[in-house]
Amino acid sequence: MRSLVWLARIGLFSGVTLFIQGFIQAFAQAPAVNTGGTVDAASFTQPVAPGSLISIFGSNLAVSTQVAPSVPLPLTLGGASVTVNNVPAYLVYVSPLQINAQLPWETPTGGAVNVVVTVNGVASAPQPVSVAEFAPALYEVGGQALAANLNGTPVSSQPVTPGDTLVLYASGLGYVSPPGVDGNNSLDLLRSAMTVPAVTIGGIPARVEFAGLSPQFVGVYQLNVVAPPGLAPSAAAPVSIQTGGASSTVTTAIAVGAGWPQWSQNSGHDSSLGVPGQSLTSILVNIVYDPLVSTEQSEGYGDLTVHYQVPLVDGGDVYMEFKSGTYSTTTYSTVNWGENKFTWQGNQLTPVWTYTSDWKPPGSQNDFWEPVFHPALANDSVYLPGASGSLIQLRKDTGAVIQRIAPFGTDPNTYETGPLAVDVQGNLYYNVIQVVVNPSSGFYATDSLGSWLVQVTPTGAFSMASYPSITSPDAPSPTSLCLTTFSDAQLPWPPSPTAVPPSSPCGSQRTGMNIAPAIGPDGTIYSVTTAHFNGSYGYLVALNPDLSRKWVASLANRFDDGCGVAVSAGGWLPPNGQPGGCNAGAPLGVDPSTNQPGSGYVNDSSSASPTVAPDGSVLYGAYSRYNYAQGHMMHFDASGNYLQAYGFGWDITPGIYVSGSNWSAVIKENHYNYVGSYCNDAAYCPVDRDATNPASPEAYYITQLSPAMTAQWQFQNTNTESCSRNADGSLTCTSTNPNGFEWCVNAPAIDSNGVVYANSEDGNLYAIGQGGGMLAKIFQQLALGAAYTPASIGGDGRIYTQNDGHLFVVGN
Repeated sequence: MRSLVWLARIGLFSGVTLFIQGFIQAFAQAPAVNTGGTVDAASFTQPVAPGSLISIFGSNLAVSTQVAPSVPLPLTLGGASVTVNNVPAYLVYVSPLQINAQLPWETPTGGAVNVVVTVNGVASAPQPVSVAEFAPALYEVGGQALAANLNGTPVSSQPVTPGDTLVLYASGLGYVSPPGVDGNNSLDLLRSAMTVPAVTIGGIPARVEFAGLSPQFVGVYQLNVVAPPGLAPSAAAPVSIQTGGASSTVTTAIAVGAGWPQWSQNSGHDSSLGVPGQSLTSILVNIVYDPLVSTEQSEGYGDLTVHYQVPLVDGGDVYMEFKSGTYSTTTYSTVNWGENKFTWQGNQLTPVWTYTSDWKPPGSQNDFWEPVFHPALANDSVYLPGASGSLIQLRKDTGAVIQRIAPFGTDPNTYETGPLAVDVQGNLYYNVIQVVVNPSSGFYATDSLGSWLVQVTPTGAFSMASYPSITSPDAPSPTSLCLTTFSDAQLPWPPSPTAVPPSSPCGSQRTGMNIAPAIGPDGTIYSVTTAHFNGSYGYLVALNPDLSRKWVASLANRFDDGCGVAVSAGGWLPPNGQPGGCNAGAPLGVDPSTNQPGSGYVNDSSSASPTVAPDGSVLYGAYSRYNYAQGHMMHFDASGNYLQAYGFGWDITPGIYVSGSNWSAVIKENHYNYVGSYCNDAAYCPVDRDATNPASPEAYYITQLSPAMTAQWQFQNTNTESCSRNADGSLTCTSTNPNGFEWCVNAPAIDSNGVVYANSEDGNLYAIGQGGGMLAKIFQQLALGAAYTPASIGGDGRIYTQNDGHLFVVGN
């Protein structure tokens, strides 16, 4: 029987015990090695490699079953000894049917060598075995790789979480430096493989942090590998090794758990997780993380104009922002942001540690809605935004500071903006703005001084690309004149068919305030820039992995659904000359505020970020005012060519649902009332949309779009009741919204069945099935306007959601 069973207790810091179990059968005859019976101990195949363990199968190979009692290993065990081309081999285990030994490091490669087993002075006939410098293989049990998490827990009992480090045990990875010593382990010196292998998990390249001999085990290699952040959950994700032109040949797998380590789940921002969500039966957890809500809401005229972090989920651990300090309408600097770690203990989410960051956003409520503080999980760490455009790297287990990564030193006028993004190799990406904010005149009083995309490697090395440089010469220069909008005194717009609005300096190109960079499967990084003084001059930017420019695509002058285009033909406005419509005689399709084709406006109050679709195309939700402030979901191909748009895009990062070879985008779609069609003067843009534009009435949908940006299905919010939860858990409700409530989600969560989870301003979390039917809803805390709250899903299917400054966990 060909069998090698590894029973391992793995602890990287407390030591490792390894047992090898064989089969006992004694014979009196001369030893005999089976033809082809010498194989690699991990793969049970040939060739074998110097320094690694081999298994020898045959008969009468030892007089008894024994395991080497200590290191250095013995040359004789159970009456047996082994030579390879007459060189003695050190023995790990012997039995009458199987011997495990270390192939001597000096064994020649590139051909066959002879193996001889001697028992009590009686030698077997030589049997050849093919030897190669490289014969990569993983040790496994029942097809599952012998692997451990960095905390020592076997992956078989605690599946690895994407972005975390795991330890694999391997064979045949070639020569090491310093050279290996026959029969000895490597507790004396760290011996690294001279050729670093390439490892893939689930078909995705995994970063190898260490490859070399295991300190504890003789003849066994250890690989410290980071599970790719984009890795899908799986009970058996295949693992393969390539080194020195050779590849592992035996199928080996590991269990991969599910996590939500960053904005919109992964670097492409598809907001999808391959596990089924639990039913919305109960609120399992209710934790207040923003105690400033009442003041923020009061100063926001009843709305909570705040962007919040998505709850980050890492196996049984949860990371969520918290806020403290005081709230002021004149500066955001009086608020403090930080991160709490919780862990599940039974049905309780228990606090583990708290860390307060020194991050502050620029500006104030007078400039834009409260920006988002958004960490990410990667490299067994939590990365937090810090002051002066820095990142703070914390240990996930303790919250202790590992390092501060500060590309801009301590410059007080430099700000990290938007969620951090992590690629499949564990590199981090984030956006930075440098601007001097005048406390009295605000963020836009002076031009930005610089803006960058920053890349940080897992070791903390950083590089950056300047957005003004990347977008030149496509973008106008800072002092160039850009078209603004007509004045209210010129309403209705456009004043004449040939009217041209005034111009003013554009300002420098910089990132939008809350943009999370997206990274495609080929490593292309996508971000969005805008002229500092004019959001109508925005660009979708693609950079190569080395941060060089790939392409730049303008968001301006892309839409033709403005003046005079009937709703039935894809327009949004009432007829020209009618209340809410453009001025009579306006050119067909133009934005009435500019008399130009409509543009995707980069609004600093938005958190919309690019999403990479499975076909490599890119989606971005831009703002536009002339269609009732709904914006447009813009679609570009992988080369930056503009394809089409859908008539809603305001503050939504679309999720992606994949069915077979087809994909769809999931967005919110709010048809707002009380905002006026294209202007803020009710005399020309009446606030009652239903009365002036019955063909396009007030309504609020979750919409699934085809790749051609056409609606596949919609779910409409028809709830009319505004509710609040009382101290005793009961609800008080009043009918206030005859046409339903807006959707406040800015990034939905989508489970493996295509169920969409999204928050509404009515205070409910909704589960919406494919086809647009409501599966369930659950009320959280309060019907509340405008708080922009993303959702996430844990590996066990629990749903993490937010309302009224509370973190809720919902499930069975």
